[in-house]
Amino acid sequence: WILHNWEDEECVKILKQCKKSIPKNGGKLIIVDAVLRPEEDTSSFADSRLAFDLVMVTLSTGGKERTKKEWRDVLSQGGFGIRKIVSLPALQFIIEAYPQEH
Repeated sequence: WILHNWEDEECVKILKQCKKSIPKNGGKLIIVDAVLRPEEDTSSFADSRLAFDLVMVTLSTGGKERTKKEWRDVLSQGGFGIRKIVSLPALQFIIEAYPQEH
């Protein structure tokens, strides 16, 4: 639960560094972080995810919780594509991403 502490530009830098460390054949990136889905989230954690987004805005410089589209965008800029997002019975999700060739 690290990337939510950073603005998009800093996340892209972190992701590009991660990509350098991942083997080209079969490597992947696992992110455990919140994924906002306000229009479709009916879980007991929906309100908590939105509240955490407000906390990030007030307590950090540029940190935020991201929607699926925002995750896809920041990962793409960092050289990754999302393979799947797994919902957990918690605030966080598991985001499985793979390096993309450019």
